[in-house]
Amino acid sequence: MPTTVFFLGLSLGLSGPMLGSRYLHPYLPTALKDTFHLEGSVTHKERQQDRLRVILTTQDGTLLATFQQQIPEIDLLIEEHDLVTIDVRRYEPFLNDPPVLRVNKHHEKAPAMPPPNNPAIHSEPVPETDPPFNQQDS
Repeated sequence: MPTTVFFLGLSLGLSGPMLGSRYLHPYLPTALKDTFHLEGSVTHKERQQDRLRVILTTQDGTLLATFQQQIPEIDLLIEEHDLVTIDVRRYEPFLNDPPVLRVNKHHEKAPAMPPPNNPAIHSEPVPETDPPFNQQDS
C-alpha cells in the first residue's frame, strides 16, 4: 500500500505541471502567461474603416496582424519597412490586436555626396608664359 501511494504521488507530481498548464492556461491572468517578443519588418499596411491590417515578415515566417483598437494611433506610428516588435504567446500566422512593444523607423540612406573641393588644389589650367615654338628657320 505505501508503494502504491508513493507511485501515485510521483506520477501526479510529474504529470501535474504538464496537464495543468494545458488545461488551466486559458484561465490564467495574462501576467502569468508566458509570452515572447516577435520582431519583424512591415511589408504591407492596409487601412480600412474599422481595422488596420499589417503584414510582418519575421524570422519564423510571415504573419498578418489585424488591429481593431487604437487604429489612428497605430496607423500614424507604423509605416512600411519599419521594424516592429510585438508581444505574442506563440507564433501564429493571424493575430488580433497584438501589443506593439517597439517600432524602429526605417531611414532611407541619403545618396553619397561627392567629396568637397579642396580650395588649396586648383583645377584651372596653368597659362603658358612662353610663346609656342613654331619658328621656321629660313
